[in-house]
Amino acid sequence: MKETPLHEKVIDLVSVLMALIYVGGGIFLIFSSSSFNFLPITNVQKYALAGTLILYGIFRGYRVWKRQKQSE
Repeated sequence: MKETPLHEKVIDLVSVLMALIYVGGGIFLIFSSSSFNFLPITNVQKYALAGTLILYGIFRGYRVWKRQKQSE
């Protein structure tokens, strides 16, 4: 088994952290009542943005997991 280079480990770590940030941001938008009070945005648009963030975060996490499985 070949050792993974350090730069690939760093890229995977950053990718996982960004996936968690996207999912966390989407969850924050769903549960916060004061989100986007400074923008004229409806609840439907807020939930659509939150859902998009959560789905994109899951997709990024899946890509990292798939890359890890291929490298093993």
